[in-house]
Amino acid sequence: MEQGFRKTNVAAITERANVAVGTFYKYFTSKEQIFYEVYQAENEKAKREIVVRIDTDQPPKEVVKQFLQEIIRTSEQNVILAEWYRNTEASQVLKNYNQECDVKKNSFVYRFLLDNIERWRSFGQFRRDIDVDTTLALFNVLVLLDNHKEEVGHEHYPQVLELLAEMVVDGLTASS
Repeated sequence: MEQGFRKTNVAAITERANVAVGTFYKYFTSKEQIFYEVYQAENEKAKREIVVRIDTDQPPKEVVKQFLQEIIRTSEQNVILAEWYRNTEASQVLKNYNQECDVKKNSFVYRFLLDNIERWRSFGQFRRDIDVDTTLALFNVLVLLDNHKEEVGHEHYPQVLELLAEMVVDGLTASS
């Protein structure tokens, strides 16, 4: 947290934790793995806190908008999550580990999203001609955009994410 991902090495981690380097490698294969595990724990904790603050009685577009705004705000304010948000190297580490793991399987946010999609479909707020898996895939595009913040431009990323989410929800919203 003090030096950031790039400047921190295993020796600094073990010195600060007061453990031998060999002990570190007994539990972790690299600084990337420990960063990933710390990040995932912090990310899930933050998203659980975000989900509790979301008013799910609002229309789907407002729920998604509020959710994304809270994620961006939290990611900018939380030191660990900010490493993902601002650091290309840290983002790449997370991307690589996420490809190896089935992150969605145990994700609190994935469950929150799935529950709301099913609820919106049952209330006739989301189209039924688009199956749940395809709907989830559309929302997953928003997650994949995280891996391309640099190409989008950090200064544009929040607005592009919000606009794209709004367009996805508009496309999924059942016509009256």
